Amino acid sequence: MCELTVMKPDRTILAEDVVYIRVDAGSIELRSILGDVTTVQGRIAEIDITNESAVIQTEG
Repeated sequence: MCELTVMKPDRTILAEDVVYIRVDAGSIELRSILGDVTTVQGRIAEIDITNESAVIQTEG
């Protein structure tokens, strides 16, 4: 499958097995394949499907 590991630029993991990402005015909702929801404030800096990862630059 193609689940993503979502992390900060320093490689701190925010969420794993992410299959859905929704951006709404600086808030990013991450949903895992099991339905777990993580919401972070920031912006998407990078999505790399080949390496199954995404990087989010968080605020603060």
